Amino acid sequence: MNLSQTQSTINSTSNVTETLQALDKATSTAIPVLTSRGVRIPLVGTIAYHEAIGFCTVTSRTQSNLSLSVDDVAGASDVTLRDGSIVSRADWLRRVSDVSLNSACIEIAGLEARLADREDAFHGATTFVKELCSSLEARVRDTEEMVISIDGAEKCGWQFDEYASHVPQVKAMFKSKNKAFVEAPVRVVTETVSSDDPDWLVAELDDCDWSGDRA
Repeated sequence: MNLSQTQSTINSTSNVTETLQALDKATSTAIPVLTSRGVRIPLVGTIAYHEAIGFCTVTSRTQSNLSLSVDDVAGASDVTLRDGSIVSRADWLRRVSDVSLNSACIEIAGLEARLADREDAFHGATTFVKELCSSLEARVRDTEEMVISIDGAEKCGWQFDEYASHVPQVKAMFKSKNKAFVEAPVRVVTETVSSDDPDWLVAELDDCDWSGDRA
């Protein structure tokens, strides 16, 4: 290896080192985003894992709840119900999906009935009722979707790949010495003297070298 190749290798190595140091600095200064109970919030789109369920993907977050899409429902463990019976994870998720759909349909039917009732407060509030119905429809779970609480997720065995964080912006206290100082432009206030102003006021303004719309 000649001298030029050796120098090139040293430069590339130093660039990689500087990049790693910059990434480490950015990671160390990042502050995690927490819930009201002080629990880290996973990023939407990140990978989640549980020993009994397998790999999942975080699809959405509503306040302190996470919606997860199970990658392989057939490979997840079975569920033991309160009566002692055992059902597959796919069957259990299907039941939860049906219950959420039926509940949304009942609530939407009630809102539409109130909208048609002339004596109800919701009568005529078509836009408001549509927004409520859309919110109810968004809460319906898919057959491969789970909803868990962020605050108790890690205690129950959930693991996440990435968490939300932010880097605080620190304002500089002093200006750089290499940066030229630029003076702020002088603000010129133009006033208009009404013809109804007394003569003594106009005379004092003239003595003060006042320049307004007459300049």
